Amino acid sequence: MAKWKKRTIWIVILLVLIGGGVYYFLNKKSKSQYTTEEARRIDVKQTVSVTGTINPENMIDLGFKTSGIVKEMNVDVGDAVKKGQRLAKVDPSTLLAELEASNQDIEYQDETYDYMKDNKKTYEEEQRDAQKALVKKAEALNRAAKIKIGETYIYAPIAGTIIKRNADLGEIAIFNSTILTVAEGEMEIEANVPESDIIKVSLDQKADISFDAYPADVKFEAGITEIEPAATVIQDVVYYKIKLKLDNVDERIKAGMSCDVDVKTAERKNAVAIPLRVVKTEGNKKYVETLKDEKNSITEKAYVQTGLEGDDGIVEIISGLSGGEKVITLMSSK
Repeated sequence: MAKWKKRTIWIVILLVLIGGGVYYFLNKKSKSQYTTEEARRIDVKQTVSVTGTINPENMIDLGFKTSGIVKEMNVDVGDAVKKGQRLAKVDPSTLLAELEASNQDIEYQDETYDYMKDNKKTYEEEQRDAQKALVKKAEALNRAAKIKIGETYIYAPIAGTIIKRNADLGEIAIFNSTILTVAEGEMEIEANVPESDIIKVSLDQKADISFDAYPADVKFEAGITEIEPAATVIQDVVYYKIKLKLDNVDERIKAGMSCDVDVKTAERKNAVAIPLRVVKTEGNKKYVETLKDEKNSITEKAYVQTGLEGDDGIVEIISGLSGGEKVITLMSSK
Protein backbone atom coordinates (compact mmCIF):
# COMPACT_ATOMS: atom_id res chain seq x y z
CA MET A 1 0.00 0.00 0.00
CA ALA A 2 2.84 2.41 0.90
CA LYS A 3 4.49 1.47 -2.37
CA TRP A 4 1.40 2.54 -4.39
CA LYS A 5 1.20 5.80 -2.44
CA LYS A 6 4.78 6.65 -3.19
CA ARG A 7 4.34 5.87 -6.90
CA THR A 8 1.21 8.03 -7.03
CA ILE A 9 3.05 10.98 -5.47
CA TRP A 10 5.82 10.76 -8.07
CA ILE A 11 3.31 10.59 -10.91
CA VAL A 12 1.57 13.71 -9.60
CA ILE A 13 4.91 15.57 -9.30
CA LEU A 14 5.84 14.56 -12.86
CA LEU A 15 2.50 15.71 -14.25
CA VAL A 16 2.84 19.06 -12.47
CA LEU A 17 6.31 19.58 -13.92
CA ILE A 18 5.14 18.70 -17.44
CA GLY A 19 2.11 20.91 -17.14
CA GLY A 20 4.18 23.81 -15.86
CA GLY A 21 6.67 23.42 -18.70
CA VAL A 22 3.90 23.36 -21.28
CA TYR A 23 2.29 26.44 -19.73
CA TYR A 24 5.65 28.26 -19.69
CA PHE A 25 6.44 27.61 -23.34
CA LEU A 26 2.90 28.40 -24.49
CA ASN A 27 2.84 31.70 -22.67
CA LYS A 28 6.45 32.72 -23.27
CA LYS A 29 6.63 35.90 -25.39
CA SER A 30 8.96 35.74 -28.39
CA LYS A 31 11.71 38.31 -28.25
CA SER A 32 12.23 40.49 -31.31
CA GLN A 33 15.68 41.17 -32.68
CA TYR A 34 16.35 44.27 -34.73
CA THR A 35 18.98 45.19 -37.28
CA THR A 36 19.40 48.94 -37.46
CA GLU A 37 21.27 51.61 -39.35
CA GLU A 38 21.95 55.02 -37.92
CA ALA A 39 20.47 58.08 -39.59
CA ARG A 40 23.57 60.12 -40.33
CA ARG A 41 24.55 63.40 -41.89
CA ILE A 42 26.37 62.97 -45.20
CA ASP A 43 26.59 64.58 -48.63
CA VAL A 44 23.82 62.97 -50.67
CA LYS A 45 24.84 62.82 -54.32
CA GLN A 46 22.76 61.91 -57.34
CA THR A 47 24.48 60.95 -60.60
CA VAL A 48 23.41 59.67 -64.00
CA SER A 49 25.92 57.15 -65.32
CA VAL A 50 26.26 56.43 -69.04
CA THR A 51 28.98 55.50 -71.52
CA GLY A 52 30.34 57.75 -74.24
CA THR A 53 32.96 58.29 -76.94
CA ILE A 54 35.28 61.24 -77.45
CA ASN A 55 35.92 62.73 -80.88
CA PRO A 56 36.69 66.11 -82.46
CA GLU A 57 33.68 68.39 -83.00
CA ASN A 58 33.75 67.95 -86.78
CA MET A 59 34.95 64.80 -88.53
CA ILE A 60 34.67 64.11 -92.26
CA ASP A 61 35.36 60.76 -93.89
CA LEU A 62 36.91 61.05 -97.35
CA GLY A 63 36.98 58.50 -100.14
CA PHE A 64 37.29 58.14 -103.90
CA LYS A 65 34.17 58.06 -106.04
CA THR A 66 35.86 55.55 -108.30
CA SER A 67 37.86 52.39 -107.61
CA GLY A 68 41.53 52.18 -108.51
CA ILE A 69 45.12 51.74 -107.41
CA VAL A 70 46.40 54.44 -105.05
CA LYS A 71 49.10 56.31 -106.97
CA GLU A 72 49.49 59.29 -104.66
CA MET A 73 49.19 59.66 -100.88
CA ASN A 74 50.38 63.05 -99.66
CA VAL A 75 49.43 62.91 -95.96
CA ASP A 76 49.76 60.75 -92.89
CA VAL A 77 47.94 60.57 -89.57
CA GLY A 78 48.58 63.70 -87.52
CA ASP A 79 49.33 65.96 -90.49
CA ALA A 80 47.70 69.39 -90.56
CA VAL A 81 46.02 70.19 -93.87
CA LYS A 82 44.59 73.30 -95.52
CA LYS A 83 41.18 73.55 -97.12
CA GLY A 84 41.44 72.54 -100.79
CA GLN A 85 44.78 70.75 -100.37
CA ARG A 86 45.25 67.67 -102.58
CA LEU A 87 45.55 64.65 -100.34
CA ALA A 88 45.50 61.52 -102.50
CA LYS A 89 44.96 60.15 -106.00
CA VAL A 90 44.15 56.85 -107.69
CA ASP A 91 45.51 55.76 -111.06
CA PRO A 92 43.44 57.52 -113.76
CA SER A 93 44.96 55.62 -116.72
CA THR A 94 41.77 53.81 -117.72
CA LEU A 95 39.68 56.95 -117.39
CA LEU A 96 42.20 58.98 -119.39
CA ALA A 97 41.95 56.43 -122.17
CA GLU A 98 38.16 56.72 -122.05
CA LEU A 99 38.46 60.51 -122.23
CA GLU A 100 40.73 60.30 -125.26
CA ALA A 101 38.27 58.00 -127.00
CA SER A 102 35.50 60.42 -126.11
CA ASN A 103 37.44 63.36 -127.58
CA GLN A 104 37.91 61.46 -130.82
CA ASP A 105 34.21 60.57 -130.92
CA ILE A 106 33.24 64.24 -130.48
CA GLU A 107 35.58 65.21 -133.28
CA TYR A 108 34.08 62.56 -135.57
CA GLN A 109 30.48 63.46 -134.75
CA ASP A 110 31.18 67.19 -135.21
CA GLU A 111 32.78 66.61 -138.60
CA THR A 112 29.86 64.43 -139.68
CA TYR A 113 27.34 67.06 -138.60
CA ASP A 114 29.25 69.83 -140.38
CA TYR A 115 29.36 67.75 -143.56
CA MET A 116 25.59 67.18 -143.38
CA LYS A 117 24.96 70.90 -142.93
CA ASP A 118 27.16 71.68 -145.95
CA ASN A 119 25.24 69.15 -148.03
CA LYS A 120 21.66 69.91 -147.15
CA LYS A 121 20.43 68.64 -150.49
CA THR A 122 21.88 65.20 -149.79
CA TYR A 123 20.65 64.89 -146.18
CA GLU A 124 17.16 65.54 -144.97
CA GLU A 125 16.43 67.69 -141.92
CA GLU A 126 15.55 64.62 -139.82
CA GLN A 127 18.97 63.11 -140.57
CA ARG A 128 20.72 66.34 -139.62
CA ASP A 129 18.71 66.53 -136.36
CA ALA A 130 19.63 62.94 -135.55
CA GLN A 131 23.30 63.70 -136.12
CA LYS A 132 23.05 66.83 -133.97
CA ALA A 133 21.67 64.64 -131.17
CA LEU A 134 24.68 62.33 -131.55
CA VAL A 135 26.99 65.35 -131.14
CA LYS A 136 25.24 66.34 -127.91
CA LYS A 137 25.43 62.77 -126.62
CA ALA A 138 29.17 62.62 -127.34
CA GLU A 139 29.67 65.94 -125.54
CA ALA A 140 27.71 64.68 -122.51
CA LEU A 141 29.82 61.52 -122.37
CA ASN A 142 32.94 63.66 -122.60
CA ARG A 143 31.83 65.82 -119.65
CA ALA A 144 31.10 62.66 -117.64
CA ALA A 145 34.57 61.29 -118.43
CA LYS A 146 36.17 64.53 -117.19
CA ILE A 147 34.11 64.39 -113.97
CA LYS A 148 35.27 60.81 -113.38
CA ILE A 149 38.89 61.87 -113.77
CA GLY A 150 38.27 64.61 -111.21
CA GLU A 151 36.96 61.97 -108.85
CA THR A 152 40.33 60.21 -108.85
CA TYR A 153 41.55 62.94 -106.47
CA ILE A 154 40.78 63.64 -102.82
CA TYR A 155 40.93 67.25 -101.64
CA ALA A 156 40.61 68.50 -98.07
CA PRO A 157 37.10 69.98 -97.60
CA ILE A 158 38.16 71.79 -94.42
CA ALA A 159 41.31 72.91 -92.67
CA GLY A 160 42.10 70.37 -89.96
CA THR A 161 44.12 67.34 -88.99
CA ILE A 162 44.28 63.87 -90.52
CA ILE A 163 43.17 61.44 -87.81
CA LYS A 164 42.76 58.28 -89.89
CA ARG A 165 44.38 56.77 -93.01
CA ASN A 166 43.17 53.46 -94.41
CA ALA A 167 45.23 53.06 -97.60
CA ASP A 168 48.86 53.08 -98.72
CA LEU A 169 50.52 53.53 -102.10
CA GLY A 170 49.86 50.63 -104.45
CA GLU A 171 46.77 49.40 -102.62
CA ILE A 172 43.39 49.19 -104.30
CA ALA A 173 40.90 51.80 -103.15
CA ILE A 174 37.28 50.70 -103.34
CA PHE A 175 34.57 53.07 -104.55
CA ASN A 176 33.13 55.15 -101.69
CA SER A 177 35.18 53.45 -98.96
CA THR A 178 36.80 55.70 -96.33
CA ILE A 179 40.44 56.39 -97.20
CA LEU A 180 41.13 59.40 -94.97
CA THR A 181 39.39 61.14 -92.09
CA VAL A 182 40.00 64.82 -91.43
CA ALA A 183 38.91 66.51 -88.21
CA GLU A 184 38.71 70.01 -86.80
CA GLY A 185 37.60 71.62 -83.54
CA GLU A 186 37.89 70.71 -79.87
CA MET A 187 37.48 67.21 -78.57
CA GLU A 188 33.96 66.50 -77.28
CA ILE A 189 32.24 63.53 -75.68
CA GLU A 190 28.97 62.16 -77.00
CA ALA A 191 26.79 59.95 -74.80
CA ASN A 192 23.23 58.64 -74.94
CA VAL A 193 21.06 59.18 -71.84
CA PRO A 194 17.91 57.01 -71.44
CA GLU A 195 14.61 58.88 -71.27
CA SER A 196 14.13 57.75 -67.65
CA ASP A 197 17.14 59.90 -66.64
CA ILE A 198 17.16 62.76 -69.15
CA ILE A 199 14.86 64.94 -67.02
CA LYS A 200 17.63 65.05 -64.37
CA VAL A 201 20.20 66.32 -66.87
CA SER A 202 20.68 69.99 -67.80
CA LEU A 203 23.19 72.24 -69.53
CA ASP A 204 26.39 73.21 -67.69
CA GLN A 205 26.14 70.30 -65.24
CA LYS A 206 29.51 68.77 -64.42
CA ALA A 207 30.49 65.16 -64.94
CA ASP A 208 33.34 62.87 -63.92
CA ILE A 209 34.93 61.16 -66.91
CA SER A 210 36.99 57.98 -66.73
CA PHE A 211 38.55 56.55 -69.89
CA ASP A 212 38.97 52.82 -70.41
CA ALA A 213 42.54 53.46 -71.57
CA TYR A 214 43.51 55.11 -68.26
CA PRO A 215 43.85 53.61 -64.76
CA ALA A 216 40.56 53.47 -62.84
CA ASP A 217 41.63 56.21 -60.40
CA VAL A 218 42.37 58.75 -63.15
CA LYS A 219 39.35 61.00 -63.70
CA PHE A 220 38.68 64.10 -65.77
CA GLU A 221 35.98 66.72 -65.34
CA ALA A 222 33.70 67.85 -68.14
CA GLY A 223 30.66 70.08 -68.59
CA ILE A 224 27.50 69.46 -70.60
CA THR A 225 27.40 71.78 -73.62
CA GLU A 226 24.49 70.37 -75.63
CA ILE A 227 21.37 68.22 -75.17
CA GLU A 228 19.72 67.16 -78.39
CA PRO A 229 15.92 67.66 -78.29
CA ALA A 230 15.21 64.81 -80.70
CA ALA A 231 15.14 61.25 -79.40
CA THR A 232 17.17 58.34 -80.72
CA VAL A 233 15.73 54.83 -80.47
CA ILE A 234 18.29 52.08 -79.87
CA GLN A 235 16.97 48.52 -79.53
CA ASP A 236 13.48 49.81 -78.67
CA VAL A 237 14.83 52.09 -75.92
CA VAL A 238 14.51 55.88 -76.22
CA TYR A 239 17.70 57.87 -75.67
CA TYR A 240 18.72 61.52 -75.89
CA LYS A 241 22.22 62.47 -77.02
CA ILE A 242 24.28 64.83 -74.87
CA LYS A 243 27.65 66.43 -75.61
CA LEU A 244 30.32 67.35 -73.08
CA LYS A 245 33.67 69.13 -73.23
CA LEU A 246 36.61 68.35 -70.99
CA ASP A 247 37.82 71.14 -68.72
CA ASN A 248 41.41 70.03 -69.36
CA VAL A 249 42.41 67.91 -72.37
CA ASP A 250 45.25 65.44 -71.94
CA GLU A 251 47.25 65.12 -75.17
CA ARG A 252 47.22 61.34 -74.71
CA ILE A 253 43.46 61.26 -75.25
CA LYS A 254 42.78 60.03 -78.77
CA ALA A 255 39.76 60.31 -81.04
CA GLY A 256 37.38 57.38 -80.67
CA MET A 257 38.30 56.51 -77.07
CA SER A 258 35.43 55.16 -74.99
CA CYS A 259 34.70 56.46 -71.51
CA ASP A 260 32.33 56.30 -68.53
CA VAL A 261 30.37 59.48 -67.86
CA ASP A 262 28.99 60.20 -64.38
CA VAL A 263 26.86 63.33 -64.59
CA LYS A 264 26.47 65.12 -61.25
CA THR A 265 22.78 65.93 -61.45
CA ALA A 266 22.14 66.99 -57.82
CA GLU A 267 23.76 67.14 -54.35
CA ARG A 268 22.66 67.92 -50.80
CA LYS A 269 25.46 68.87 -48.40
CA ASN A 270 25.40 67.60 -44.80
CA ALA A 271 21.92 66.11 -45.16
CA VAL A 272 20.30 63.52 -42.87
CA ALA A 273 20.19 60.32 -44.90
CA ILE A 274 18.96 56.74 -44.54
CA PRO A 275 18.54 53.76 -46.86
CA LEU A 276 15.59 54.31 -49.20
CA ARG A 277 14.43 50.71 -48.69
CA VAL A 278 13.41 51.36 -45.05
CA VAL A 279 10.94 54.12 -45.94
CA LYS A 280 7.34 52.85 -45.79
CA THR A 281 4.07 54.41 -46.81
CA GLU A 282 0.83 54.87 -44.92
CA GLY A 283 -1.74 56.44 -47.16
CA ASN A 284 -0.08 59.59 -48.46
CA LYS A 285 2.43 59.69 -45.61
CA LYS A 286 5.88 58.21 -45.30
CA TYR A 287 7.39 56.77 -42.15
CA VAL A 288 10.24 54.70 -40.75
CA GLU A 289 10.50 52.46 -37.69
CA THR A 290 13.11 53.49 -35.14
CA LEU A 291 14.47 51.54 -32.16
CA LYS A 292 14.05 53.68 -29.03
CA ASP A 293 15.03 51.13 -26.35
CA GLU A 294 17.08 48.18 -27.55
CA LYS A 295 17.05 46.39 -24.15
CA ASN A 296 13.27 46.42 -23.90
CA SER A 297 12.69 46.23 -27.69
CA ILE A 298 10.70 49.47 -27.74
CA THR A 299 10.15 50.85 -31.25
CA GLU A 300 8.57 54.03 -32.52
CA LYS A 301 7.06 55.12 -35.82
CA ALA A 302 8.58 58.34 -37.17
CA TYR A 303 6.82 60.16 -40.00
CA VAL A 304 9.32 61.65 -42.45
CA GLN A 305 9.54 63.85 -45.52
CA THR A 306 12.00 62.59 -48.08
CA GLY A 307 14.08 64.65 -50.47
CA LEU A 308 16.79 63.80 -52.96
CA GLU A 309 17.18 60.14 -53.87
CA GLY A 310 20.92 59.69 -54.11
CA ASP A 311 23.30 57.04 -55.31
CA ASP A 312 23.67 53.64 -53.65
CA GLY A 313 20.05 53.56 -52.47
CA ILE A 314 20.37 56.54 -50.09
CA VAL A 315 17.59 59.11 -49.60
CA GLU A 316 17.68 62.55 -47.99
CA ILE A 317 15.37 63.13 -45.02
CA ILE A 318 14.09 66.70 -44.95
CA SER A 319 12.07 66.35 -41.73
CA GLY A 320 11.16 63.69 -39.17
CA LEU A 321 14.71 62.67 -38.26
CA SER A 322 17.57 64.84 -37.04
CA GLY A 323 20.39 62.31 -37.22
CA GLY A 324 21.59 59.68 -34.78
CA GLU A 325 18.31 57.71 -34.68
CA LYS A 326 18.54 53.95 -35.07
CA VAL A 327 16.38 53.16 -38.07
CA ILE A 328 15.17 49.56 -38.24
CA THR A 329 16.25 47.84 -41.44
CA LEU A 330 15.29 44.27 -40.46
CA MET A 331 13.26 42.63 -37.70
CA SER A 332 13.33 38.95 -36.69
CA SER A 333 11.84 36.97 -33.80
CA LYS A 334 13.78 34.79 -31.36
